[in-house]
Amino acid sequence: MQEIAKNEYYELAYDSARNWIHWTMRGFWPSMNDVPDFASDWAKAVEATKAGWKIYANLSELKVMPDDVKNAQDEQQRVLMEKGCQRVCCLIDSAVTKLSLNTVLKNSGMSSIVQYFTADEAEDGKTWLAA
Repeated sequence: MQEIAKNEYYELAYDSARNWIHWTMRGFWPSMNDVPDFASDWAKAVEATKAGWKIYANLSELKVMPDDVKNAQDEQQRVLMEKGCQRVCCLIDSAVTKLSLNTVLKNSGMSSIVQYFTADEAEDGKTWLAA
C-alpha cells in the first residue's frame, strides 16, 4: 500500500495489487482552507492508478460537511469520474452524513457507481468492490 497523504482530516493511499484508492475522511472539516493539499493529493492518487481503478472510501467517522467542503467534494468527484473511476464502496454509518453525501454524489454524477455499506459491513463492501 502506497501512502499518498495523511492528516487529521483524511488519508489517501493506493493499493496497486487491487488497483484501489483507499480514501478515509474523518471528523468535521471546518473549511477547505484546513486541507490546502486536497486536490493535489487526489491528483497524485489518481496518477498512480491503472485503467479500471476503484475507490474504497471509509467515511464512517465523517461529520456533516459545510458548503465549501461539499462544493470541493462535488468538483473532485467530477474529476474522478472523468479520470475513469469505475466503482466506489462507501462505508458510512451516519444517516445525516449520508443524506448530505447523497446530494454531492448526485450533483457530480457519481451516485450511479457508489454502493453504501456500514462499517460493520466492511468485508461485504470489499467483496462488492472486487467484483
